[in-house]
Order: sequence, then structure tokens, then C-alpha cells
Amino acid sequence: MEEVQKGVRGVKGVKILAAMMIIFTLIVASGCSAASNENSKSNSSADLATTSKAEGSVASESKADSKSNTATESPEAAAGASFGASETDPSIADDAGMNRKLIYRSNVAMQVDDYAKAQTLLKNIIHLSGGYLLKFDDKKTSAELGGTYTIKVPSSGFDSFLTALEKLKGSSYESSIEGTDVTEEYVDLESRMKARQVVEARLLSFMEKAVKTDELLKISNELGDVQTEIERIKGRMRYLDKNVAYSTIELRMYQQTVTEVPVVKEEKTGFLQSLQNALSGSANVVYAFIQGVFIFIAGALPVLLLLVVIGIPVYWAYRSNRRGKSNIASKVQVDEKIAEREAQDSAEPTPPTDDDKL
Repeated sequence: MEEVQKGVRGVKGVKILAAMMIIFTLIVASGCSAASNENSKSNSSADLATTSKAEGSVASESKADSKSNTATESPEAAAGASFGASETDPSIADDAGMNRKLIYRSNVAMQVDDYAKAQTLLKNIIHLSGGYLLKFDDKKTSAELGGTYTIKVPSSGFDSFLTALEKLKGSSYESSIEGTDVTEEYVDLESRMKARQVVEARLLSFMEKAVKTDELLKISNELGDVQTEIERIKGRMRYLDKNVAYSTIELRMYQQTVTEVPVVKEEKTGFLQSLQNALSGSANVVYAFIQGVFIFIAGALPVLLLLVVIGIPVYWAYRSNRRGKSNIASKVQVDEKIAEREAQDSAEPTPPTDDDKL
């Protein structure tokens, strides 16, 4: 019996030991899974930090390169970016081997003898140069015929186009040329685009590994902002490339339709000639005055006739009315005087006569 009890005790001990081993194994497994999750999160945050650091380093390197290129540019390299180099290629290689980006612009004003003919020749020159007309404003007045043109021509034929314009028949020709160096801006845009493309690739890889919805939304928003900035940079680079490839010419071409009156120089005259000029001037003034009086009378004659036709009857009616009133007034006055005299006579006593005394 004792041996059986010992055997039962041994079996129970083995079961207890096996249960303890199973519990320990579960604890170790749960700890390893939690550590792996933490490691994955830390790795993702480290990747994001590495990406931002890479972007900053690329941008700083691009700025440093552009500044060093600007600082090491020699006067000879700046002189090489003049107008004469535009005949071959607007992107000029300097001593450091970097292609320079130059945008040329010219303003031309020219007066021609025949505007219609010059306009036809201008269209032919634009067609032969491979350019195109971007804008046109026509102007026609009593003093001149002309127009304003905005022309885009290939930079390789910029100088030859201006030479062809100068050969057009005209009385005056004025031109000015301006060049803009956009190399530094273009290099900066390239560096920014490369940095943004690195960030875009990182975000795309994170999106493939992400499982949670909030993480996907966050990465998607950041990816949209990065792609929008990349497209903006590409658009600016395309704009610069187009303006470097095609130069702009602002042309004003006109023809004067009113001829200038030649100025006659006054010659010195003698005493007799001055006296004769004074007499002729006075005679001209008197003649002009008499002529003006007759012209005034001739012009006012119809009005005067109308006034006479209307005024004479009115005047006679006025005179007759006035005469009638004056006659009546004089008659009244006579009557009044007679009445007064009669009143006086009646008031005074008559002296007695001789017959009355007898």
C-alpha cells in the first residue's frame, strides 16, 4: 500500500509540474507578442523620422549647392549668359558643367512706310522662325495706323528674328533686350521634387503595411498633400522650361498717316518791304472789316425785313392809339378850363350898367 501511495504522489507531482510549465510557456508567448508589436510601432515611427530627416538633408544640400554655385560664379560665366549665346541654346553650360536657364524678353517699336505690307512680311517672318502670335491689338486713328504684337519665338532663333525685323523698311527702329537667369530657382525646384518623391515612396510603403483605419486615413491625407506639392513643383518647372525654350517679343509697329508740316524759316526784310507789309496788312484788315459788315448785313437782311413787316403795322397802331388818347386828354383839358372859367364868371357879381342906374 505504501508503494501504491508513493506512485500516486509521484503522478500528481508530474501533473503539477506539467501545469506549471504550460502556464510559464503561455506567459512567455504573450510577452513576446507584445514586444513584437512595440518593436513594429517603434520601427514605423523611426522610418517616418528617417524620411523627414532625409527630406531635410536633401533640401539643405540643394540650397547649399545652389548657394555654392552662385558664390563660385565668375564674371566670365556671367558674361557668357548674354544675348549672343541665345542663338544656340538658352540652357548654357558654365565652367562647373551646370546648364544655365535663361529667359529672354525684348521690346521693339518701329515706324514703317506701309503698314499693310509690313504686317504681311511680319506674319511670314513669324511663320519661318517657328514661332507663333500670342496676342494682337489693332489701332487705327486719324493720325496713325498700327498694332501691338506679343510674339513667342524659339530661343535659338531669337537674334535672327530681331535681325529680320530690323530689315523691314521703316523710318525708325528702337529695341531693348532683357534676360532673366532662373537657374537657381530651377535647381531648387528639382531638389524639392526629389525630396517630395522620396516622402511619397515612403508613405506608399507605409500604406501597404498599415492595418488600422485611422492610420490609413492619416497616411492618405499626408500622401495627398505631398502629391499636390509635387504637381505644383512640376507645373512651375514646365512653365520655366517653356519660357526658356520660347523667348517673348513685344512689338509695336505703326505708320503715320498725317504728314508733318515743314517749318518755313523767316527771312529778314528791309525798311521798304516792312512798310509795304504794314500797309498791305492794314488794307487787309480794313477790307476784312468791310467784308464782314456786308456779310453781317446780308445775313441779317431777312430778319430785318421780317421785323419791318411786323413792326410797321404795330408802330402805326401804337401811334394812332397814342394820338387818340392825346386828343381825348386835350379835349378833357379844354372842357375843364371852360368849366372853370364859367364857374368863375358865375361867382363874380356883374357891375351895374348905366341903364340899371337910371
